[in-house]
Order: sequence, then C-alpha cells, then structure tokens
Amino acid sequence: MTMAAAGIPGLRSICADPLYEGPVPAGLSDDELSEVRRQYLGGDVEADPSIDILRWRDAIAAHDSYDELVLWLEHDLFDQLNLIQLLSWIRVRVPVGKLVSLICIGSFPGRPAFKGLGELLPDELASLLDTRRPVSDGEYALAARAWGAFREPTPEALDDLRRSDTSALPFLAAALERFLQEYPSTTDGLSRTERRLLRLAAGGPVQMHSIFPRMHEDEQSYYVTDLTLMVLVETLSRTSPPLIAFAKHPDHGDNFWHGSISLTDAGRDALAGRLDRVACGVDRWLGGVHLRTGGSIWRWDDERQALAGASISR
Repeated sequence: MTMAAAGIPGLRSICADPLYEGPVPAGLSDDELSEVRRQYLGGDVEADPSIDILRWRDAIAAHDSYDELVLWLEHDLFDQLNLIQLLSWIRVRVPVGKLVSLICIGSFPGRPAFKGLGELLPDELASLLDTRRPVSDGEYALAARAWGAFREPTPEALDDLRRSDTSALPFLAAALERFLQEYPSTTDGLSRTERRLLRLAAGGPVQMHSIFPRMHEDEQSYYVTDLTLMVLVETLSRTSPPLIAFAKHPDHGDNFWHGSISLTDAGRDALAGRLDRVACGVDRWLGGVHLRTGGSIWRWDDERQALAGASISR
C-alpha cells in the first residue's frame, strides 16, 4: 500500500517466503521445492497474498509484459535469502537483454534506527526508485553460490561462503551470520531467538502482544515474523520437558496474541546454562540442514563467532 501511495509505477508482486524457517533442501526441482515450501507454510497459501511463494515466479516469467524488473529489498536475513533465491531463479529464466534492477538498502537518511523498507513514508520510498541499478554478473554469480550453499545438507559450505568475498552483495555475510546463530549454542543449546524469548518470558506471565515488538530490541534488523514467533512458542512449550508455558487469555479464547507465556523450571535451567536445550528434543530445518534428535547437531560458538563441529544428539 505504501508503494501505491508513493505513486511508484508498474505492476507489483510479493516474494515473502520466510526461508530461514522450515525445509529448503537441495536436490529438488523448482516446482518440487515450491511444493515443499507450500506444505510447510500451511498448504493452501495461495489464498493469502502475504505469503506469495508462487505468483512472483509467474510475474517474472512473463517477461514480455514488462520493460524492466525492479527488485526492492533490504538488509535483513528474510530479504537476503529471498534475494539469493530470486537472482538464482531470474538468471536462468529471464532473457539476458531484459533489464533487471535492484534496490537494496540497509540505512536511510534521517532514520538512525532504520530496520526496513516498511518503516518509510510514501515520499521516502519513492525517492529510492532513482537509486536503482542493473544487477551485475557478480551479483548473479554470488547469489547462485549462496543459494546452493544454503540448501546443502550440512552448513560448512554456507559458513565458508560468508567468510569469503561477498562484497557483490554487501549485506549477505551479516545476514548469514545471523542465520547461523540459530544453530544451538555451544553453551546452552539455545538458538539466539530462543534465548531472547526465554529472557523476555523470565518475568512472566507476559502477554504475547507485548513480547513481539521486544523480540527485535537486540537486533540490527528485523528477524522474527509473527508466524515465526507463534511456531517458536508452540515448539518450546512442547519440548520434553517444556521450556515455557503458554496460557490462553480467559476473555479472548484462542487469540494467540492475548495469550501469555512464562518460564518453566526447565526453561530457567536452560537460560542459566544448567540444562542443554538440545537434550529436550530437536526437530528443525535450517535451510537444507535437518537438525533432529538422534542425528548430527552442529552448534554455534558465540565466543568464536563460528560454527562448531557436529555431534550426535541422543
């Protein structure tokens, strides 16, 4: 709606797949991967234009209907993962002569705490159109490498890539580091996002509608979506033993955002490092890597800012 209010011309299509959550395995065709994502996001996602994981492909593939394709993205992990997917897809399906331009920012004048395009007013958003530039061969090549590494069944290739020269996509390395921080920590087995949620719940019970905006207080850019937070609460309330307790509001029934969470004793132990969160059960996809109890578990070392070697979870 902001783009419309800004008077930015052209047809608009949304690419809004939270690729940092759920399976994104290698070895699948584009159609097969789309089906995997559709099923993960809840089946009939085409009914929800905010989760438009299929229509953007159709819009881009109809290249005879437009003179220029302009990609609008920002620096956060959500957008950087969509960017490497988009550029990888475009490179092999859009004619070389078709102009593909990119707007990708991590700051904006007069907004010292800038976190995303959604914060901008219509006139601010409109001012970015003239800053667009054609996507370079280097950007396409790096995106293809990154998209392939992201989907690998082990995370070493992705860790190596973010340590390499990623200057062609200047926000990619930081975004990938944030992604790797979702691996279980070497100290307590918690991901960065899990630890943040437990800390907010420590003074519980705390209502969910007050927790959501505070999840980003220690972030340089937006990370957690509302749906991601809902899944996280459900996951941590069903570990063995549960790390948090979720309670519905007596006057609001099943409305999640009026519900509240509080720490269990196990949650306090995990937060204090007395309990390894991995021991409570893990079943989570991070790109192409499936972390699950009984399988190989890679961990993130905060002190070294690096991945630690894999171990078998029992």
